[in-house]
Amino acid sequence: MLIETKLQPPHLREALVQRPRLLRILDAATAGKLAVVTSPAGFGKSTLLSQWAAGISHGSAQVAWLSIDRLDNDLARFLKYLAAAFHRVDPDIAGNAESLIDSSPVTPVDSILTGIINQLSRRAAPIYLVLDDAHLIVSSEIAACINMLVAYAPPALRVVLATRGELPLELANMKMKGHVVSLGDSDLRFSLEETEDYLANVCGLDLAVSAVVALHHKTEGWPAGLQLAALALAHEGSREAFIAEFSGSQRDVAMFLTHDVLARQAPEIQDFLLRTSILDRFCLGLVEAVCPGQDCAAALATIEQSNLFLIALDSSGQWFRYHHLFSEFLRNRLDAWKPEARRDLHRAAAAWLAARGYVSDAVDHALASGDADHAARLVEECAMPLTMLGHIPRLTEWLNQLPPDLIAGRPRLLLARVWAQFHMSRPRQAVRILKQAKTLVGDLSRRGEIDRATTRSLKAELQTLTAGVISATDRSRTATRIASRWLADFPEDEPFARGTLSNICAFSHYSLGELDAARLRSLAARDHHAAANSVFGIVYCDLLLGLVEISAGNLAEAHQLLDRACRLARERLGSGSYTEAMTAIFHVELAYEWNDLQGAERILHQHRQIIDECGLVVHEMACKLHLARLAVAHGRHDEAIVFLERAERLGIEKRYRRLTAAALNERVRLLLSRGDVRAARLALRSRGIEPSAESRPSPIHPLDEYAHIGAARVLIAEGHPAKAIAVLDRIAERMRHDGRLRGFMQVRALVAIAAHAAGETLLALAAAVDVITLALPQNAMRSLIDEGLPMREVLDFARARIPAWSRNSSTATFVDTLLRELNRIAPERARPVAVSVTPKKQMLSSKETDVAALLLRAYTNRQLAETLSMAPDTVKWHLKNIFGKLGVSSRTEAVLKLKEIGLDGASERQLAG
Repeated sequence: MLIETKLQPPHLREALVQRPRLLRILDAATAGKLAVVTSPAGFGKSTLLSQWAAGISHGSAQVAWLSIDRLDNDLARFLKYLAAAFHRVDPDIAGNAESLIDSSPVTPVDSILTGIINQLSRRAAPIYLVLDDAHLIVSSEIAACINMLVAYAPPALRVVLATRGELPLELANMKMKGHVVSLGDSDLRFSLEETEDYLANVCGLDLAVSAVVALHHKTEGWPAGLQLAALALAHEGSREAFIAEFSGSQRDVAMFLTHDVLARQAPEIQDFLLRTSILDRFCLGLVEAVCPGQDCAAALATIEQSNLFLIALDSSGQWFRYHHLFSEFLRNRLDAWKPEARRDLHRAAAAWLAARGYVSDAVDHALASGDADHAARLVEECAMPLTMLGHIPRLTEWLNQLPPDLIAGRPRLLLARVWAQFHMSRPRQAVRILKQAKTLVGDLSRRGEIDRATTRSLKAELQTLTAGVISATDRSRTATRIASRWLADFPEDEPFARGTLSNICAFSHYSLGELDAARLRSLAARDHHAAANSVFGIVYCDLLLGLVEISAGNLAEAHQLLDRACRLARERLGSGSYTEAMTAIFHVELAYEWNDLQGAERILHQHRQIIDECGLVVHEMACKLHLARLAVAHGRHDEAIVFLERAERLGIEKRYRRLTAAALNERVRLLLSRGDVRAARLALRSRGIEPSAESRPSPIHPLDEYAHIGAARVLIAEGHPAKAIAVLDRIAERMRHDGRLRGFMQVRALVAIAAHAAGETLLALAAAVDVITLALPQNAMRSLIDEGLPMREVLDFARARIPAWSRNSSTATFVDTLLRELNRIAPERARPVAVSVTPKKQMLSSKETDVAALLLRAYTNRQLAETLSMAPDTVKWHLKNIFGKLGVSSRTEAVLKLKEIGLDGASERQLAG
């Protein structure tokens, strides 16, 4: 919840010193990119800027105002208020920023600032961004944000900073370029005429000219000092004596405030001022909470009428704050109270604020009260709801306000830390905190400090996070095993944790290629998240289901699932949230596969920044792979290599074998397309993979499949296509068994290329038929186009020999489209340097052709043996060879493949080798 009064200029009193000279200086200063108003406290910076803002707002220009406080050094909080300030004056700017920040594990700085700058660039009328009390910014991250905003400011944006001192900004270069104009305390001091105007017309004091000159000299035109003096003079019998003794230094002013301002107030007003000084801002209800038994409405009226440094924060006069100097003075006085009395004030403020949803402010007061339990409860109450919505940044913000020792003693706070680390793909840090939480839960349970129900709930959350951390380290089999075991006895009253555990199990099954199990777990998880009303959980379930369907080759169904997830994220969290981005990034894969490069780039660049900044490693890796593929598609090969190397390093750092292997395969393909076989081999060797001409039929783990596909590519390029086929067939068989038909299609495309290079004509045709049969219903084009010239040669070869590809049909149209695209890009691709291979022209032997012809006529094995005068074992031997060359495993598949290829009575003998 944002405080609206931080986004408004301070309310101006009717009686003010008019300062046309300074307003003209401000008009000139704000013609540049940046104006800095710098002076010590009390020089009227805020009032001057409010006057100036009121004047320019009558024209076409608008003012976006943000009053900075010390809490704004939290990056997420600062960006929310910055975006809200712009959105307040122009609804087209930063409309979705708050939901984007709340739903992202890491604050999306670049996404927010880039969006604001781009939206401002479309404006003609200027917007002046005023950051009041900018000296309270000490965060280097926020300073970098302001630097970026000023450096890339479009013509419509002018930035005005009001500060007490130096700022952590890079102003030197901007000053050299004339982009910065500064107003200092020498400009802001009251002139003698302004001092006279202030004392006479604003304060109502009838003073001799000598008295005015004396006060002006003593205060050196410091407006706050004059205000302090005027307050005292209103009750002073001997004004001349007072003015003679008045000192303008801050030290003397502090003493003056003690003896000549505070001491002159009624005891009940003094007590009211001291109690309310702990509040950064307050309304009537809040001051009643810290001043029980007092007539707070009357006290506020008295203070306002007496002009006791009370600043109205809104035009309706409901929220106020004290002048910072006065507030600091009062808090110093309050330090004389007993510690318990001060803690009681903070405790009352925390309770009132928490009850009304001002949780961030409440946490501060709870901590100041010394009530660790209350502070912990405030965060604990919010931790799970925020996690369920994916608002990890906000949760992290609150956790960072709690001391580590307080978190260490609260299991739910520790688990909240683990959720944050888990979502930010930091499994090592998560493991450490998880062990700490597990030990703590066990100790508390044994000592009877938490009841059975709480223990059961905490253990359920521990189980979910343990499985998540294991999955995050790419130990998918272990994750599925323990998640399945725990789900069998998981508490029914923990739907979000149960749904998340099911999601983890589903993702692990997906990583292992077990698509049916992944579907079942994702569907179950979706029901649990719906019961928990977790938007993030539901969206993630649809994302997993979409990934499963992509792997299965059901791209249209995957698109529907991902689209449903994106719509829900936009409806519930606003456009541009992290939840939407993590789903949309896989829309890029679909658009790319469908050869919609422009659409893929649009989606990618719309969501890239938030994924780079906040995404889980799966999404960040996907983003880098998409960037690389699109760069290759546009001929930017060096750029693509950089993206792929970064993706590999990220995968290694995060211990994601499957994603590392995918990036390695892409890099090998790119290097080979450039004709650099040696570099491709070295890339594999650097990851511990040695392509070998020796056939070693060892098992290939699903997580390593794409690395071995890359090795097969090198074997083809080096003139060992038969050995490549042996590797690829093992992978293809596993993919077909698992139903991963998109991967199966891609592997069979390589088999077709290898078989064609080896002269294995029938195998090349059979593999080509598999590829087109699977690609056509999906409209999957880019997987084939990216194989370049070798794929074009295979399709040209097959089209000349497969009758169905030459007829007027959807298949023929699809093949023609592929060939057109391949013809367009193939001349740009270099053929890898490879050892020459002598074609073996190995389709079917004479005997195999006889067997295949009778097989087409549905002869049984016994009939084949009798007709061809063969022994039954010989028939089985020939059938095995035919199945192998066709890449099938049954008689039915063999018949269908032979018919698809076009093996009929007229062509049977042509196929004999």
